Amino acid sequence: MKNSQFPYGINAWIFLNEDEPPKTNYNNPDSCFQSLIKYNVYNSVSSLGIAFFEVVPATKGTTIKIGDSSHPGGLTNQDYLNSVLKDARQVNPNIKFLTTMVYSGDNTLASIFSSGGNEQEEATNFATNLVAYLKETGMNGLDVDWEGDVSTRMTQSQFKILFSTIRLVFDKQPVKYYLSFTPAWPTNSIDYSTVNNAFDFVSPQFYDGMPLYEFISAGISPEKIGYGAQFEPGNAAPNSSAQQVWSEVFDGFTSNGGSYDYQDIFMWRFNSGNFQFEQAQFMILNQLANPLPSNAFDDTPIVGAAGNPNITQMTIRSGDVLDAIQTVNTGTGPYNTGTQGNNKGVFTLLQHGGNSGVAKTIDIPLNDPIVAISGYTDVWYGWQCVSQITLTGKSGASYGPFGTMSDSVMQTPFKQSAEAGQSLVAFKGSTITVPLANGSYTEVIASLNAVFAKPFVAQEINEKTLSM
Repeated sequence: MKNSQFPYGINAWIFLNEDEPPKTNYNNPDSCFQSLIKYNVYNSVSSLGIAFFEVVPATKGTTIKIGDSSHPGGLTNQDYLNSVLKDARQVNPNIKFLTTMVYSGDNTLASIFSSGGNEQEEATNFATNLVAYLKETGMNGLDVDWEGDVSTRMTQSQFKILFSTIRLVFDKQPVKYYLSFTPAWPTNSIDYSTVNNAFDFVSPQFYDGMPLYEFISAGISPEKIGYGAQFEPGNAAPNSSAQQVWSEVFDGFTSNGGSYDYQDIFMWRFNSGNFQFEQAQFMILNQLANPLPSNAFDDTPIVGAAGNPNITQMTIRSGDVLDAIQTVNTGTGPYNTGTQGNNKGVFTLLQHGGNSGVAKTIDIPLNDPIVAISGYTDVWYGWQCVSQITLTGKSGASYGPFGTMSDSVMQTPFKQSAEAGQSLVAFKGSTITVPLANGSYTEVIASLNAVFAKPFVAQEINEKTLSM
């Protein structure tokens, strides 16, 4: 990537029909929907595609509405939509919302056109009503999931008329409205010049197995291409972790001798039966794309979204002082199964600190988690930093010490211990940039606090406990 910021952001879908864990509803504290709020997952989202909207009759022509589905406690999809729009905005005032259109059944975008009707008039009426809906709800655009019935029932001519008309009506508005195209595969019903002229970005569903070159060969401009990702069970690389997806998109791609950056990443989805894994991987992916703007770090929200899984591996860089830490957490709960079907969700968090010192990787058994860290802070060549740490497992196993404390003064000991039933799940702290003898600079750990918690496993609940 020439720029760490994707022009159209790091995006995700949410499917309102599904409640996870089963029998919870939107308002249950353990639900996948509340996790997005509690752990500030929405802060990592540029655009949220809300699935699935349907085409329905209007006073004049057709418009859209959220699809129907009932939920425990008597709630409806419309209730869920209202809550998502309100709650996500409170977490992230800059978030954008896209109406993701249904791809199967009789209420897809293809149903805008009637047999023998005036197709341009039908497209214009729909586009006008669509803008009215977006204005009323405060949503920001239309996302087209292109597969299934919509791709077989709409003709290429209708495709051109509809999306060219929507673009024209969108561009007449005083605010920006977005058109997103998310095809599962190329089809003959796509008018590719319209894709390139009308849509802001295109995020192929690469997790369905269709390679990039097939979309470009079909006629989609490489300048429009984003990346469709998925972290659901059964997926193979590169959809097994945030780092795998990042390795795919970081360098962009080449096409016909040209080099291109991906325009966005779009992830399906926030609330499957693997929702703890999905939400946490999405947050890690966002940090990879948009590095922390300050020297402070806090892995607590990511690990919380993952269900507070134990740290099972740490890479520690140290010399005179503690240069850097990086953790790998492994979750085993039913909503954190990863993608490989082994009932384990593995999270590699980002490194905090620089690349000086000597790296040492330690493996920590799941059944013997870390329950205490101890060490020293001091002043090293005038810099306040953490000079040494030692980790202690539940069994008494000791790891370290890491950091020799050479050339340090004013050594101050510290110890942080878990309460009964808790273990080490994350760190928060800060780094500081220091000069090296060769004239270059590096970061070292300036402050460090352990986060202890009990692994959280969301449970099914009795519907009688739910309330509106």
